[in-house]
Amino acid sequence: MVQLAQAPAEVVPQGSSAGGFLRWVRQHWPVYVAIWLLFGLYLGINQMIGLHNAAVDVARWKPITWELSSVVVILLLVPVVVVFEDRHRLSARPHLRTFAIHALAAVVFSLVHTTGMFAIRAAIYAIMGEHYDLDDPVSRWLYELQKDAVTYLIFLGAIFAFREFRIRRAADLRASELAAELTTARLSHLTAQIEPHFLFNALNAISNRMHEDVEAADRMISQLADLLRAAYDGNAEALVPLARELAWLRGYAAMMGERFRGQLHFDLSVDPGLEALRVPRLLLQPLVENALKHGLREGRGTVRVEVRRSGQRLSYQVADDGLGLPEGVMHFGTGLTNIARRLELLFPGAHSFTLTRRDSGGAVANVSFPVTT
Repeated sequence: MVQLAQAPAEVVPQGSSAGGFLRWVRQHWPVYVAIWLLFGLYLGINQMIGLHNAAVDVARWKPITWELSSVVVILLLVPVVVVFEDRHRLSARPHLRTFAIHALAAVVFSLVHTTGMFAIRAAIYAIMGEHYDLDDPVSRWLYELQKDAVTYLIFLGAIFAFREFRIRRAADLRASELAAELTTARLSHLTAQIEPHFLFNALNAISNRMHEDVEAADRMISQLADLLRAAYDGNAEALVPLARELAWLRGYAAMMGERFRGQLHFDLSVDPGLEALRVPRLLLQPLVENALKHGLREGRGTVRVEVRRSGQRLSYQVADDGLGLPEGVMHFGTGLTNIARRLELLFPGAHSFTLTRRDSGGAVANVSFPVTT
């Protein structure tokens, strides 16, 4: 039985948004500072052009100083806002308390921003030999407060949106991982079904042969041991090199040749240079086993296996000259149903699997799937 670990009830990305942002700022602080300064310079130049167009006579350095002083304080405050919001998240309850905390924080943000901005301007004006006059400080602060409140809300919205994006992305990734794990588990389960099914049929064939030829039965036991060793010595991957699949098939054909000595003819034809291609594990053998069980009931006849490549697709054809398919609706047994399910899991919508009657008698199974190197 394949067991899957239960997924956690809530998917949360590793680390906080604040931690990730601060790490980025520490690692790329020149880029961070440059982005803000260029933005401030852009605003200053725009304001300078606007004043010029309005025929306002003002020194060019002043508009740039006004905007850059504001931006410099904000670039220092942004990391503080990010950390503060991480500790008092917008989604936290009770919502009224969270709203009150951030309303107070917006006021503090504006006080710090305005004070720092005015201090920088005053210092630059002094360097330039002028005096920076605030006129009415209260009115100026109230004017800046309404702008800073909007700025603070924009920062909160951006932080909240980024966190939600990370959470949703982590949830999507986890869902993809679980889907992949489930697919792998199903493939492992379906592949595991083949081996006991094969082992049961092989032991039954050996038992039947033992009553007819003890030495042949002994050789079949040795061949079965080699097959099982090859199966369990290798890994249990869903895809294996074609060479390994063909080696297993030849071993199985040799064992069945002992079972139906002188009656069964096995023919294998493979295009050259395909041995390294990765193909579904234990796919050919069940097709041949099905042909022997339902087509060549007494082991008399021929089974021909062809492996061909056409462009980016690989195809198997397993044909027999036995009894053919029954009339009416045909139902797949364990082996063929297993093959169909594994192909759908490995190559959803990109494979084909058909079982048809041959005009000359017997049946033919055709499988096609994309090439995997």
